[in-house]
Amino acid sequence: MSEIVERFRGMPPLMVSEAELQSILIPVTAGYPWGQGTIGDLYRMGALTPDSTIGNEKRIIFPHMLAKWLEDVLARQGRPLDGAARAYNSLQEMSR
Repeated sequence: MSEIVERFRGMPPLMVSEAELQSILIPVTAGYPWGQGTIGDLYRMGALTPDSTIGNEKRIIFPHMLAKWLEDVLARQGRPLDGAARAYNSLQEMSR
């Protein structure tokens, strides 16, 4: 198991809208088109929250899925993994 996935183990899942996920993760991609293009894929892999409605959809993003995505995006850019922790913390604040 990778270092970043191990660090995210045991963290609570996130419940966010696609717009919230995009707002935090687009800066992480730093203009990296592949990373930007896969944020929606990451979002759709999550399960709908029980209170989601049409026009007010949120999904449960599991930390290990986010960790794998962040690890791939940051590695492809040659950036340090500490950006992953900042992204998770920001999403956790939105998720409350």
